Amino acid sequence: MHHRLSRRGLLTGLFAAAALAACDDTPGITATPAPSFDPPQDEPVATWELTGGLTAAGIAALRPPRLVVYGDGDAIADATYRSRLDPDQLRTLATAVADDLRSTTAPKKPTPAATIVDAPVTKVTVWSPTGPLTFTAEAFDELRADHVYSDALYTARDRLAAVHKTVSATAQPYLATRVRVVAVPALDGQSGTAGTGSPIITDPSASAAVSSWPAGVQLPPPDHEGLRRTDLDGDAARAAVRMLTRDLDQRGAWPTYRMADGIIVRASWRYLLPNE
Repeated sequence: MHHRLSRRGLLTGLFAAAALAACDDTPGITATPAPSFDPPQDEPVATWELTGGLTAAGIAALRPPRLVVYGDGDAIADATYRSRLDPDQLRTLATAVADDLRSTTAPKKPTPAATIVDAPVTKVTVWSPTGPLTFTAEAFDELRADHVYSDALYTARDRLAAVHKTVSATAQPYLATRVRVVAVPALDGQSGTAGTGSPIITDPSASAAVSSWPAGVQLPPPDHEGLRRTDLDGDAARAAVRMLTRDLDQRGAWPTYRMADGIIVRASWRYLLPNE
């Protein structure tokens, strides 16, 4: 009798274990494991950009993202400086920004709608295991005091701004094998107009010297606004870096050149990012 009861107890235990195992896939019984943090190594994990606003067409064509952080930890600020985040820093940043953007706090809306003419648009994008998250906001900084947008969005942007400040402070130059060259029309070395009649570029140095355009740097024909833009690689990129002056501070103080056909342009260049 004792043996029979022990056997019955053993069978009961096995049936109970099987029943629990069958419930593993039942909603509410077992929590779904969180997706692993495994971002693509050569793609952006977090990006902070400014677009639009009262910006001359030439400068807008050359303007890089404020910050791009890649899956391998490489962080590049303004396509000018670079640093590296360790795996823990990368995970913490991406997770925190993603949580900010997922916040249930709905973006606030101005009442009445606030209008700031020619304000730039802020765009923040972050990779997450379940897909990219993005927000765009016009006049984001200009309207901060008015609490137009959710505080969570400012927190997300501020996290990236802190990384941008750190990367810029390290002063490690960002270099690449590919560059973007932009040239815009000018009148007698002054700011010019073309196409729509709107300013193409503003240069505080009105009496800048005019140099001959280097024959080793080829540019495409101008578009309807007179803007010329080209992305170069290899020997062509090295020639541009060697022969053209870079507007390192991105203030629009572009050098002036006279092209072979006599047209005067202002031009500058920057390094392209790995994902550009």
